[in-house]
Amino acid sequence: MKIFSQLISYSLPVLYLVVIYIYYLIFSEKNKTLVSKTTPILLVLVICHLLEIVTRNIALHTMPLSTTHDAYSFIAFSILLVYMISELGLENRGAGLFILFFALVMELFSIVNMSWEPETNELLANKTFAIHASLSIMGYTALSLAAIYSLMYIIQNNNLKKRRLGNMFLQLPALTYLEKMGMRSVITGIILLGIGILLGHYLAYINDQIGEFWPKDIKVILSDIVWLLYVAGYVVTKIKKWRGEKMAYLSLYGFIVLIIGGGIVIYLSESFHKFN
Repeated sequence: MKIFSQLISYSLPVLYLVVIYIYYLIFSEKNKTLVSKTTPILLVLVICHLLEIVTRNIALHTMPLSTTHDAYSFIAFSILLVYMISELGLENRGAGLFILFFALVMELFSIVNMSWEPETNELLANKTFAIHASLSIMGYTALSLAAIYSLMYIIQNNNLKKRRLGNMFLQLPALTYLEKMGMRSVITGIILLGIGILLGHYLAYINDQIGEFWPKDIKVILSDIVWLLYVAGYVVTKIKKWRGEKMAYLSLYGFIVLIIGGGIVIYLSESFHKFN
């Protein structure tokens, strides 16, 4: 099992490069016929990456995210999965080249940090906690991609207004597609992060040392606030029928708040979320 998992691990960067090359051919308009084949290609890559995650954790008798390698690999997997979901049903593939490149970088980081020493922390061996952490990371990944789509939208929109388009911008997705992908990513992030947070509250409640559904932990409070802000923002966009530029800026500002708040909490506070 270990050898099989290692083979998949070392093969994943190559598979990512192949898929990125396919998206390059589409982006550069050298082979537009590949557009209809990207979904099954991405699905195969998702299955291969999921197989790597499963076989590795079976071999180590542990849960996902238990090592640095696992964390980077899971982030890459999350980027891939969320992108595939946001791309479904859309004909434009202009964003894929950039998004999948980020996933490749994360996967390369995971290979550099390859280790076969199992994690001994009991919390990281808890299946419910593994699901909570995995869903939360996938949720944050989706919100991160939504911010990237929003930034691309703002750049495209500003260049269209100023009629200042280069060859690269002409190949980027149209504004309508960026808007749809951004909204799909936000919805995906809200759902996944919401379930992850709910599981986290449940774990805190059944934990003998905590015993509270809403523990007084700064990271928990921040996560709840961020999630509520995104939900409120989504509701406002629907009620006021905001679209395009307003929605893009709202998503981008929300992500900036998430990054700044997360950075402050990590460096200035203690939390039971620390495992070392």
